[in-house]
Amino acid sequence: MKVIGIDGGATKVSGGVVERVNPNTFKLVDPTIDIQYADHPDFNPIFSPPPLHQQSETEISNAEKKQGDAMVDCIQEVIQSLADEDDFQVAIAMPGIKTPNGRGISVMANGPRIPDLADQIEKRISSPNAIQRLESDADMCAWGEEYAENGAFRNIINAYYLGGGTGTADGLKLNGGLIPFDEASDWMAKSIELKIPNGKSLETYASMSGINELRNIMTDKEIGTVLGRLIFERISTIHSGWKNQFQVDRDIDHKHPFINSLLDRIVIGQRLSQFFQSEEGKAIFDAVIEGLTLQCSNANDTIAAHFLNHGKFNQDRIILSNLRAAPIIGLGAKAWLNQC
Repeated sequence: MKVIGIDGGATKVSGGVVERVNPNTFKLVDPTIDIQYADHPDFNPIFSPPPLHQQSETEISNAEKKQGDAMVDCIQEVIQSLADEDDFQVAIAMPGIKTPNGRGISVMANGPRIPDLADQIEKRISSPNAIQRLESDADMCAWGEEYAENGAFRNIINAYYLGGGTGTADGLKLNGGLIPFDEASDWMAKSIELKIPNGKSLETYASMSGINELRNIMTDKEIGTVLGRLIFERISTIHSGWKNQFQVDRDIDHKHPFINSLLDRIVIGQRLSQFFQSEEGKAIFDAVIEGLTLQCSNANDTIAAHFLNHGKFNQDRIILSNLRAAPIIGLGAKAWLNQC
């Protein structure tokens, strides 16, 4: 059985074949395939979906369907480039809120709704039941860091993942187990849900598209300080429960099953990690560390002792991951493990 992982982002689709190395380790087989949606003749670069709060009540327009069809064409092309005559299974991660059966997208912030995406793909590749359900791209980043050979979640008890590209990916590992962010939604909000007093979502400060926009109106230190506050909110909420650090348009429980847990590692991934490792992004990352130092210094003794080293935030607790293929490897790992 061949497992093909497909990471469908907001601007491109990437895919690769994932092989099993041992019972708990998986690797990506070269070559991988990337296709930019913008290269499709029917893709509209200025397409804008209906506002999120209206999508559940708004029918899909012809323009939205055409945009979705262009994206499905690109996904199909990647799959067919990787498939051969052997039996294969396809695992797909996409942003957005999934349909009740998990096989389509019912709400999408940065692209078209495609409620029958899995059905469309299976018809096009003439392989019924090749796709079980669509996965969360954010959750699959965490799975990749857990099951890749050099993944940053391996042998770690408690970890938080923040990946930044066009949008953000939040991932969790607590008490040694991967926790889908949707299962933690009662007591922890996603970055896209959290807002600062000016109304901007924290996703703006943690995604590369948002940071590029903010750098026109804010200093690098200001951006990094807000991002440091987001990361500290994760530290604090996991250890002590939600403390209303940011605005959110729903109720968040102040207690949860993992109270008193301390994050062993914070993993920054995807393009955000690459940016922080560049000369251009160093100032923002330095401001993140400075902000975390201040926040932890003012926190309770347990948090301060765990995260500070000689009065400064312990950078051994924060990893800049180079595993760009994390979601593809995570998809493959989950598909392989589900076959066992």
